[in-house]
Amino acid sequence: MNQMYDVIILGAGPGGLQVAITLKELAEENNHPLNMLIIESGKQAGTFFTQYPVHGTLISNNKLYTGKAPESRFSERFDWNSLVTKEKKVLMRQFSREFFPKREALVEMLNKLVEEYQLPVMYETEWKGTSKDDQGNFTVQTNQGDFQAKHLVVATGMKPYVPEIPGIENATIYKDMKEKEYYRDKRVLVIGKGNSGMESAQEILNEASMIMIASRSSTRLAYKTHYVGDVRLVNAWLVDNYQLKHQAALLDCEIVNIEKVNEGYNVTVAYNHAMGETEMLYFHEVIAATGFRANCESLKEDLGVKFVMDKYPSIKGNFESTEVEGLYFAGTQTHSLDYRKTFSGFIHGFRYNSKLLSHRLAERLEIPLKQNTVAKEGIVQHILDELTESGDIYLQPGYLYYLLEYSPEGEWKELGHVTALEYKELQAKKGHILLAAYLDYGDINQFSDPLAIPREPGDPTKSVHIHPYICAKTEGGKEWMIELEEHLESQFSDLEPHKKELGEFINSLYQTLDHPVGSVN
Repeated sequence: MNQMYDVIILGAGPGGLQVAITLKELAEENNHPLNMLIIESGKQAGTFFTQYPVHGTLISNNKLYTGKAPESRFSERFDWNSLVTKEKKVLMRQFSREFFPKREALVEMLNKLVEEYQLPVMYETEWKGTSKDDQGNFTVQTNQGDFQAKHLVVATGMKPYVPEIPGIENATIYKDMKEKEYYRDKRVLVIGKGNSGMESAQEILNEASMIMIASRSSTRLAYKTHYVGDVRLVNAWLVDNYQLKHQAALLDCEIVNIEKVNEGYNVTVAYNHAMGETEMLYFHEVIAATGFRANCESLKEDLGVKFVMDKYPSIKGNFESTEVEGLYFAGTQTHSLDYRKTFSGFIHGFRYNSKLLSHRLAERLEIPLKQNTVAKEGIVQHILDELTESGDIYLQPGYLYYLLEYSPEGEWKELGHVTALEYKELQAKKGHILLAAYLDYGDINQFSDPLAIPREPGDPTKSVHIHPYICAKTEGGKEWMIELEEHLESQFSDLEPHKKELGEFINSLYQTLDHPVGSVN
């Protein structure tokens, strides 16, 4: 009889390792046994990053100096690569001093974390299939045998997506790009205007004679949209060269066909903004950098898991499958809940999802979780400090909420973090107040130029920069919310107007209770 694990995690990438580390920390803090296994197909942790990004440079920020200690919660906001650990012994700054590190540094850091936390990783173990029995336990089939678990976390990352375009088999897939010298003095078409496509074009910018980048959608720049999955300026040299007419072009079009001819390819395109015009263009090389999709499609057949946008597994607010109880997802695969809104597709976002998932698993495993209390007279300052220091709510804006509960005993209790979906489902008990604090942006899309946004000081509802939202629930489904004004450096702790507004808001909540309490000082 195979041993029964509490949790099996598929994948030793950053998403899976963050779940494992946080869950192990929670178990050790409470002297609770934990039987956990991590299954990894590669020879080491972080296998995805041994190949991607293809041209070697990450676009996740590694800011070394913030004015506070590297181990501080505040500095965590600007370190987009490190995993979140209690002791902060292993940070990306120990492996790279570059603002945009090389992928090798990330792989080295992840493997150091496995070593430091003595994580139970089984390498070179290929996941073959999954089943679930009548008792709700999972069996994971691998080339090393079968393994059983009460809870299964799938953190197998992403794999390249190749669209169904006639002749796409003639294109070189992003991962198979040749050395840049191969493209010297050639006409090159890159399909895909995301960071992979732009990165590929930029790599050969000074080698190719002409580069065109094509996709159905227009180019979206991250600084305009607040979404880091859009093109970062570090990858946007082609945009500059296109506008300056420097043998580069961005095509908004449908790729109708890719036909092999002589020493190259005739590519037929149908333009989106040219009254239906079609054109045949000749290229020596075609590169398909068309993005990624979740690397767990076998779950469709094995367990009936549904997918969103044919890309991500369908999940609830607690990262559990919408179809299969006890099946969870971590890492990039959690991005279906906030696609193109916040940052669950990237380490600096999904590490907090994984951290939260670990707490949900701990609850299922009956690991007691500590809940700190906050005195009533200190609650305003406590919330403002959290809004100033927390990485969770700063890097998952509008998606992760910091949750507190006021009880009839006259004190506040920290309930940790919840997703926006989880908060929506919560109800306040009689005589209690549920209060959630989060950060979010205003509507940047209402302005034509995001670098020339007019401000209306004194009106928080007109704030466009990231700023605080405070919402609350009391018995009977009653809800309240206020916004607090933005601050240039997002430093809210010492702002007297914020203290006054938040204090008045909380006092108004106290007055809704059956047992009125004294005011906040």
